[in-house]
Amino acid sequence: MIERLQRIATILHRFRALITFLGITSFGVFSLSMFNNPWIDGNVWLIPSLLLLCWSLALFSLLSLFQRIPDKVDKTSPWRKRLSNSFRRGAYGLAGAAFVALSSALLMLTYQLLRAWSMG
Repeated sequence: MIERLQRIATILHRFRALITFLGITSFGVFSLSMFNNPWIDGNVWLIPSLLLLCWSLALFSLLSLFQRIPDKVDKTSPWRKRLSNSFRRGAYGLAGAAFVALSSALLMLTYQLLRAWSMG
């Protein structure tokens, strides 16, 4: 699982500037929508900018966390190196499981918020 997340993170590395720009822009639109700025019609862009901010933060965290994971070591390595590597890979495995759970929760949140936004 963590190798697959690393592969996705290396592909997303090309789009790091775009993800950062979208996150900053959506945060700006969200902030302007919250304070009833006359430039932006308040509630129209509130939910889409919040969702774009959440997804850009999720993609940026995937990009930052899983870009470099430790390689598997062979059986001929010293036991300290194998133990250290297994602890690090275990921590990345837990982070990967948490990321998948949070991404699926964000997917459900996206569905619910877009449904509420389209009805309003």
